[in-house]
Amino acid sequence: MTIDFKGKTAVIFGASRGIGEAIATTIAQCGAKVYVAARSEKSSGQVKEKLESLGYEVEACVADVSDYEQVDAVLCRAIEDTGRLDIVVNNAGIVCLSSFLDATQEEIHGLININLMGANNGCQAAIKHMIDLGIEGKIVNTSSFVGRHALEAGFSHYGMTKAGVIYLTQAAAYAGAPHNINVNAVCPGIIRSAMWESILDSYVESGLDREESWKESLKTFIPLARGDQKAEDIANAVAFLCSEYADHITGQSLNVDGGAAMN
Repeated sequence: MTIDFKGKTAVIFGASRGIGEAIATTIAQCGAKVYVAARSEKSSGQVKEKLESLGYEVEACVADVSDYEQVDAVLCRAIEDTGRLDIVVNNAGIVCLSSFLDATQEEIHGLININLMGANNGCQAAIKHMIDLGIEGKIVNTSSFVGRHALEAGFSHYGMTKAGVIYLTQAAAYAGAPHNINVNAVCPGIIRSAMWESILDSYVESGLDREESWKESLKTFIPLARGDQKAEDIANAVAFLCSEYADHITGQSLNVDGGAAMN
């Protein structure tokens, strides 16, 4: 099975590092022209340089995904350049480790604005443009295994926003379905990304050993004994959902989490 995105245009939000960068790389490897969007010009520019050095066609963009107009501007730029919008991935996200009772209003609203409204803005704007262009596009949102079920400790409001992304994916899929626009989500497990490094930082501040905390987290949450997940595992799933092989898959949230959430 070969995935071929030659001649297609893809926009990846939250593409500056970790899972987002891996998704951008994989989509570019499959032949698409990729627009990488991040909150800073420096971070998106670094990804552009890296991928261009590998021979891929990439453009760097800046967007705060909580702002609909900024999201739409990135999509408009891609359309103006290529006349197309085939793939949109809403991957931007932040994490907060405050407990349910201790989380501040600022922390909660920040999570909602980036994790949930960011995905909403990407879906709404992308579907409208795909309809106008007459393109049967593919949209993928990044949720999480903690969006499937609450954990006893930590991730309370983060998980709430990621659960919202799952519902959002279904609602957007209904909106896109009459136009053959597919909307799906991926639910990653524990990946040693920059986000998880920040989580481990908090463990170290509490007096715990970094590497032991990482091993314990894997043991606690991930049944599959295959070892660490990689960002590329998620990127491969996204590429599949954006391909012709997933033409009849929509409104689904695919767990790619080593069995952390078996539902």
